[in-house]
Amino acid sequence: MAAMDRSAAELQLARLMDGYLTTQLLFVAAELGLADALADGPRTADDLAGQVGANPGALARVLRGLAVEGVVTEDGEGGFALTDLGALLREGPGSLRGPAVVRGGLYFRAVAGLLDAVRSGGTAFEHAYGARFFDHLDRHPADGSAFQDSMAGRAVREADHVVAAYDFAGVRRLVDVGGGRGIVLAAVLGAAPHVTAVLFDRPAVAEQARERLTATGLAERCRFEGGDFFTAVPSGADTYLLSRVLHDWDDEHAVRILTTCRRSVPDDGRLLVVDIVLPRFAREQPAAIRMDLHMLMLLGARERTAAEFELLLARAGWHLRRVVATGAADGLSVLEAKPAR
Repeated sequence: MAAMDRSAAELQLARLMDGYLTTQLLFVAAELGLADALADGPRTADDLAGQVGANPGALARVLRGLAVEGVVTEDGEGGFALTDLGALLREGPGSLRGPAVVRGGLYFRAVAGLLDAVRSGGTAFEHAYGARFFDHLDRHPADGSAFQDSMAGRAVREADHVVAAYDFAGVRRLVDVGGGRGIVLAAVLGAAPHVTAVLFDRPAVAEQARERLTATGLAERCRFEGGDFFTAVPSGADTYLLSRVLHDWDDEHAVRILTTCRRSVPDDGRLLVVDIVLPRFAREQPAAIRMDLHMLMLLGARERTAAEFELLLARAGWHLRRVVATGAADGLSVLEAKPAR
């Protein structure tokens, strides 16, 4: 390696190693609400400190760190202004404040357990926290709320991608298995007025979905049921939907979920699996690879290639008919399967 090439490589690697600092800078900005405080124009750290509850000197240094990353600009006179990048941390529709908070808080501690997980198995989260991910969220409501806030915006964007990519004209009755708060189902019902549905999830979650869809005026076309998708799912529909469910589970648990669905679907029915489809080469879709690492870190679960989905579905009595890419940067796709003959 030439001297100049090595120097550039060292700088690049050093920047990668300092990624933990960038995560924490964004976390501090999100927690303090700096983007909203800067929304009306440039301000100094001294001016901001009282409003956001920070030490002026430390805040100025954090703001300069954010300037390096293009989140704010500095004017040379101590003033800082929000950039288009930084504006994504403002509260409101489409905000990325929630993901910044959960990555800098809940996930940041968890990733410290990654080496133990790679060496000895288990999940990084369990090594770091001593508990399974969702068990921890149940016991720590603040962390659970931060996680749900981080998921909400992503779910809306993904739902829009799904209904734009997949034609629901042939669907009449749909069961949304593990439907969560009903964000994807609401998008489907909005895009396909002829569809009626059942949202199926844990009882408390199904009730949250009822409240959400009632507020949007869509609940009259939907029934809400609580239960365990490892045991049974509602019958009587022509289409079953698993949106962002299988990636939360290892292959054995995923097959159990798919088998439960197969027992309820009619022979002429269909299954729609909404999940990321991993690329052949990691650099083709970095966002997909990062999501796969999140699954490894938090749940010991995984994203899958199209070939892996095909094998998984076959084990549960399904035939993968086609894969419909949504065009999302992370490789989100709709996999359509039919009962195997």
